[in-house]
Amino acid sequence: MRFFVVLVFISLTHAGMWAQTISTKLTPEEEKALRNSAAPSNDTLLYIRTGQFHVHFSQVQLSNWAAGGQSNLSLLTKFDQNWNVDRGRFGWDSELHLAYGLLHRPEDRVIIKTDDRIEWSTKLGYRITPSGFLTCMAHFRSQFAPGYGLENGIPAKNLLNSNFMAPGYGVIAAGMDYKQTDGGLTVFMAPITFKATWVLDDSLSAAGAFGVQPGERQRYEIGGYLKMNFTKSFSEDVSYAIRLDLFSNFLNDPQNIDIYSDHVLLLKVNPWLTTSISVTMIYDDDITLTKSPEIIDQVEVPNLGPGLQLKQVLSVGISIKV
Repeated sequence: MRFFVVLVFISLTHAGMWAQTISTKLTPEEEKALRNSAAPSNDTLLYIRTGQFHVHFSQVQLSNWAAGGQSNLSLLTKFDQNWNVDRGRFGWDSELHLAYGLLHRPEDRVIIKTDDRIEWSTKLGYRITPSGFLTCMAHFRSQFAPGYGLENGIPAKNLLNSNFMAPGYGVIAAGMDYKQTDGGLTVFMAPITFKATWVLDDSLSAAGAFGVQPGERQRYEIGGYLKMNFTKSFSEDVSYAIRLDLFSNFLNDPQNIDIYSDHVLLLKVNPWLTTSISVTMIYDDDITLTKSPEIIDQVEVPNLGPGLQLKQVLSVGISIKV
């Protein structure tokens, strides 16, 4: 009898090992499709956390170079983290984006900031349809370090144009959130939105920078808000992501819509080496920019006013999943 029990145990063990041997591992896309194939029930809990740390580096060294140019050294670091929780009736999404970049020109003995970003966003939603949520959202955006205007290509310490929490932006909104079942598209629309702008640097506050009244340190607006995220994977190694934020102030010039848009094309060379092309566009009617001077009757006239802010970055570097 004991021999028979042992024999059955060995047979079951080998059968389990054999079953494990012939089973195939699902790709991330197949796993996501399987999870979304059925409507989640109240006891369903899905938790997804994704993160990437990027380090991009470039260096140019010139010596007696007849064609001209300038030696430089640049470093750009980025950190992106996303959390997604689906608890049947309730869903929670949160994201954190940090970036900082520097350019060193040894011949001028100068260091210039090339990127600076702090951004955090979170959404809590109550499901009313398989892909629709009643949602509350909070969003924050600022930067780490001071930014200066340039004189002859060199940052001038007397031309401070930004600082930590100068500006700082905060948004609290309530509305509807649509999520595509495959996660490629999300659209959040909020008819009720509270937006705050903070300028906590005394000199910038005194100058009335970023739309605050001179001497004030904050500005508040009420309006409508739209936030869209779209991600498309063309292959395992090529993906494109777009993010678009629109805000209209109902209390003052609602036709002047604030725009913030990010575009990122990511090319993977291998699991840890990537190339990315990113474009960021900002338009805010409340921000006064010093643009290229106008020539009137052969005289340069300062050109101040709102305009499109544009940043483009092409980088190659190391990407690590965290």
